[in-house]
Amino acid sequence: MDRAQFELIGNVGKLEIKSIKDNKKLAIVSIATSERWKTEGGDWNEKTYWHRVAVFAPAKVALIESAVQKGTRLRLVGQIRPGSWEDERGQTRYTVEFVVTGFGEVEILARGKPKAEAAERDADAAPKSSKSSRKKAA
Repeated sequence: MDRAQFELIGNVGKLEIKSIKDNKKLAIVSIATSERWKTEGGDWNEKTYWHRVAVFAPAKVALIESAVQKGTRLRLVGQIRPGSWEDERGQTRYTVEFVVTGFGEVEILARGKPKAEAAERDADAAPKSSKSSRKKAA
């Protein structure tokens, strides 16, 4: 079987949990990835890319809903699917969709900071230590 597959490792920006038909849920996760390079002058540049990933597998959606927040570092593996839609002018537009189904993977690599802790950090409070643990959805 041929398959178009992706692997993304990055930090969560926006996270949405939506209810879909038959009392099922869908997680829409925006993941930031970046690349760094050194210029000829010796300076470092960085470019951030945002990827929108749809997660359909119930166990993976449950993991995301219970343990993922903005700033969480994730590893996502899934399928790349072509998509299209018609815009307001009637023109067909094309996109590439990143989709995690039952055969995909969602792995938590590092936790995001809880909102209260992030507010303290922003107010120049002493940083708190937190243990990072890896969780993987079956």
